[in-house]
Order: sequence, then C-alpha cells, then structure tokens
Amino acid sequence: MLTAAALLVLQVAVADTTKPKPFPVRFQGDLGYVSTAGNTSVETLNFGNRITGTFGSVVLTQTFNGVSGKSKGAVVTSLWRGSFRADVKLENTFTAYSLTTYERNRFAGLASRVGNIIGLSAQVMRGPRNRLSIEGGVSLTAQRGIAPRGRDLDFLGGRAATTFSHAFGPKASLTQSVELLPNFREGEDLRINTES
Repeated sequence: MLTAAALLVLQVAVADTTKPKPFPVRFQGDLGYVSTAGNTSVETLNFGNRITGTFGSVVLTQTFNGVSGKSKGAVVTSLWRGSFRADVKLENTFTAYSLTTYERNRFAGLASRVGNIIGLSAQVMRGPRNRLSIEGGVSLTAQRGIAPRGRDLDFLGGRAATTFSHAFGPKASLTQSVELLPNFREGEDLRINTES
C-alpha cells in the first residue's frame, strides 16, 4: 500500500515538472475607425484577422482584411481580401505550399479575383535575430470585372515573394514582405503587394 502511494506521488511530481504543449492555434486581429468632420465628412472602417494552426509538419493560415470608406455619406472605398494557405515542411529548409486568395475592389472595377497558387518556400537565413525566406510558384487566376473599367480574365501566372524579419528583442520585431504576381498571358500586367 505504501509503495503504491509513493509511486502515485512520484507520477504527480513528474507530471507537474513537464512543460505543457503550446496551443496549436493562434489568432491575431485588428480594428480601426476614423471619422473626420468640418469642411468634409469622411468615415473609414478597417478590420482584419489572421488565424494560424500548427499541426505537426503542417501549418494552416487564414487571413481576411476589409476597408470601407464613406465621404459625405457615399461609399468611396470598398476593398475585401482573404486567403487560405497550407504549408507542408519537406525538410529543415524547404516547404511546399498551396495558397488560395480572394480579392474584391469595386472602385477598381474588380468584382472578384480568385487565385490558386502552388509553390516552394526556402529559408535562406535563419539566425537568432534575422530571418529571410524566398518563395516561388505558379498560379491560376479567375478575374471578374465590373463595367466599364473591369473585365473578365482567366490566366496563368507566377508568384515570387520574399520576407525579411528582424527581432529587436523578445517582444519587438520588424517584418517586411514583398510579393510579385506576374500575368503570363499579358506581360504588362504585374501586381505587387508589400507589407511592413
């Protein structure tokens, strides 16, 4: 009886010293509202989220961003973007990814743009304070326009991207990313996205 009680106490002590696993899902969100009055009346609302789930060698990421603006009561800005990405680690440096994106920008004549991208990502620098990754892939895009400025277009394209991150300390960092999305059907059509 005494031996069983001693084993139970030993098991509880060992269980208490083990570090709990971090929760595999992270959420980030932002919300902003601006209202000005005087000679003009302008209101802008922006919101966004990012959900990341890590399950072994697979990382799933969902993002959504929206901006809506009014001037004197009339809508003058309406931009919506979303994405879903799956990354599968192939080895220490390389990752294969699949990315689906959605965009709507009514004032740019864009009813919808859906892109499906597959590619590879490589960590070319992975130090304690600095990280640099490069990505490349091919895309298939379906674009639907709003007349008179927009037009319907389906095309094969590419994706080249890079992300640099520098950690100033344990709670402060700077990340800069650049994404190039060329249209292989129309060479002059090149979209560039950056985020700091």
